[in-house]
Amino acid sequence: MRMKIYILCLCSLLLSCSAYDNDKQKADESIRRALQHEMEGASLSEDADVVEALELYKAQVPTDTATIMTTTRLVASHYWWAGEKAKAYEILENYLAECPHDDKCRYTLLNFLVLDSDYKKMEYHLMQCMSDNDSIRSFRRLHELAVVKFYNGDVAGAIACYDEAFNLVKNAEDSTLMWRLALPAYADILSSVGNQKCAIEIRKRVLEHDRENNPTEEALSYASLAWYYLQLKDFSTARHYVELAHATKDAAFDKDLSRAGYLQVVKLILDYAETSSIDVKEWGLFVNGLGDKALVAQKITDAKREANWRLEEKNMLITIQRQKEQMLFGLLTFVMLLSIIGLLLWLRNRKSKLVEKEEEIDTLRKLLSESSNVADDNKDDRFFKKILLQQLGVIRLATSNPTSANLALLKRMREISNQEVNVDTLLDWNDLYQTIDYIYDGFYTSLVKRFGTTLNEKEIQLCCLLKANFSTKEISVVTQQSVRTVYQRKSTIRSMLQMPEAEDIATFLSKV
Repeated sequence: MRMKIYILCLCSLLLSCSAYDNDKQKADESIRRALQHEMEGASLSEDADVVEALELYKAQVPTDTATIMTTTRLVASHYWWAGEKAKAYEILENYLAECPHDDKCRYTLLNFLVLDSDYKKMEYHLMQCMSDNDSIRSFRRLHELAVVKFYNGDVAGAIACYDEAFNLVKNAEDSTLMWRLALPAYADILSSVGNQKCAIEIRKRVLEHDRENNPTEEALSYASLAWYYLQLKDFSTARHYVELAHATKDAAFDKDLSRAGYLQVVKLILDYAETSSIDVKEWGLFVNGLGDKALVAQKITDAKREANWRLEEKNMLITIQRQKEQMLFGLLTFVMLLSIIGLLLWLRNRKSKLVEKEEEIDTLRKLLSESSNVADDNKDDRFFKKILLQQLGVIRLATSNPTSANLALLKRMREISNQEVNVDTLLDWNDLYQTIDYIYDGFYTSLVKRFGTTLNEKEIQLCCLLKANFSTKEISVVTQQSVRTVYQRKSTIRSMLQMPEAEDIATFLSKV
């Protein structure tokens, strides 16, 4: 019974481990796919399986904090792309309340707010971030806050942020950010409030930094200077910088819709300021060019996505094949384990039976020896045992040549133990009862007369064998009952005859 329970527990454990491994692989694959979409800037609206993946990761022991952080961000992104923006913001805000230093999660939140043009809430989160810990008031944070304040109409606040930020430039990363984003944005803010002189000065500093190193940023600086001089109504200087912008721009500049569009708008306004007219054809060609470029970019993206999809499909097939192989290996291992357990049980059972048969053969040999021992004083017991063994056919088998006798004896006992031969058909108890009466002065007749209604046939036979001085083991062998059954019958006889448990049954019956 214990072995069956062990096997069932082992099966359950194997099945649960296999199911968990499959769920874990599916979760990992869904996260990998969602991260790929996030990196490509693609929609995560169809990545609904990341929600189940998050629940699986949360239930893991020990908890993988990094994986949960990534998956939480992806779940929020899924809801945002699926149109459930309130739910997305709630997930991100609650998570940031617990883990305020998760920059990737905060960046995702701020990015969504920018896309939704919710600059008020964006300013709140940036201020909240910096109010939690003054050490977070870094150059990057102040730059972001300045831009957001500008979009919210707080120009003075934006300028104040930049004044503080430029004093916090401490490393190469801050320096790169300052030249690439902060100073150009600061110049644009100053231009928007009419301070063209300072704006031009800052842009020329940026231009000197980018010249011959970064054509894209250099062309953007020329376009911005053209805009600043256009504000001053210095059209000739503005035209000069527009021409420089067209001359220095590269492919990356043209691919950037915001930069290319900015330069084209500056040129159109300058054309209108100089000639009071706009070349619609030029604008149309520009817009069509943007559309063509966007179409080409979309086709390239679609081709990459299809290639990735095919690769994912191939990986999925490989994963499925690997899972099948693992399941087959697990099944073979389980079958082999069951076979080994079954073999061990069979060997143990066989060994137990062999031991029992050896004990039975030893007991029979002892009976044969006692029945043939002329020096034994108990000649009556010896005579009865001889009669009983003759009926079992053991004397004939044992008096053959020694080797064949042992084999025949073993075979005979095996037939009896397997119930191929019924012991009751070998023993003629009517003759044995007469022998008992003859040897032991009418013991059987007296026993039946006094206790025939109390004891059944098997119990009477047991009493006769006990009277003939058969041991419990010998009774077990000749009647093919277990030793335990013989003891139980003896206890039943004592109970029915109301005799003490320790008293000998044969002695008690002889006295009565």
